[in-house]
Amino acid sequence: MKISITIFEDAEAWLIENLPDMCSDNICGVIPITGFDPYGLTTYKDFEEGSIKKCTMQDHIKALQLLCDQVGQTLFVGGIKNSKELTDAGNWDIEVVDAYWQLVYYGKVIYG
Repeated sequence: MKISITIFEDAEAWLIENLPDMCSDNICGVIPITGFDPYGLTTYKDFEEGSIKKCTMQDHIKALQLLCDQVGQTLFVGGIKNSKELTDAGNWDIEVVDAYWQLVYYGKVIYG
């Protein structure tokens, strides 16, 4: 039996409000090279591989779902113990942001 709860009432609105404030540092292998465009495409670059990918809002929403599914289970980043803690953007340290951008780009965390 699967029991589920709603983590983000409106994931798209949360991303529009908070994602522009997320930043990276030199540990991130994947980063956005254009500003977040919720109504178009956001370009990301994997600096390890040198590849570039344009991602849609749906890619970002899917990545947020993957992050919620994995954090505290198979993905341990930023000291976050459960997905409900992700709703507070202040909990998104560089490890969480790095994992999220990899999930946007690849659908999985491959670095770190």
